[in-house]
Amino acid sequence: MAYFALFQSCIIKRPFNLFHRKNLYLRFSEVERNFGNKVTWDKPFDMHFRKFIEQANQAVFSNGKGNKCFNCDIFDVEGHFDLVYIDTPYISGKGMGTDYLGFYHFLEGLVNYDNWQQMIDVKTKHKRLKGNTTTWTDKKLIYSAFDKLFNKFKDSILVVSYRADGIPTIEELINLLKKYKQDVREIERKKYKYALSTNHSEEALIIGK
Repeated sequence: MAYFALFQSCIIKRPFNLFHRKNLYLRFSEVERNFGNKVTWDKPFDMHFRKFIEQANQAVFSNGKGNKCFNCDIFDVEGHFDLVYIDTPYISGKGMGTDYLGFYHFLEGLVNYDNWQQMIDVKTKHKRLKGNTTTWTDKKLIYSAFDKLFNKFKDSILVVSYRADGIPTIEELINLLKKYKQDVREIERKKYKYALSTNHSEEALIIGK
């Protein structure tokens, strides 16, 4: 719970939605600051921490069932499930993958503190993390990855959430699902906007039974 509150506080206070060494310059330099979350930036860290601790406590409840949580590669998960909800990283229509490892660079260091030094590629300008390319961020591999995933859980109801303008397209995902499911349909679209971004996107929800 402490990690959750710490991470959420760090995320909400980062200017320009990024962890970057230039942010340190902004924090300690006497310069005029102007960015989307400046009000949040100016609030004390402990105020954010306490707010997220409260949120976490409010989310604790019993559903009367035995629950399990796994932190591993999806293809290593074993067992049968009534329903599998799939929300992978996105690849934009321009072919750019969502680099979550890079986005949360600083937080990765906190949870892997003992190995932090070995994880950083010191040859890169912004000290990027090593090995931050995955199947889900490679437009040449993502089609086969989805196919493998749908096949793995073909006996479950499959619910897929994906960007409407991404790679694969919604139509391509529907066609892939039809290899394993008789009843496949797009059931919902919702517009959204990332924090500090001026671009609007659309999320589509697909279900295969």
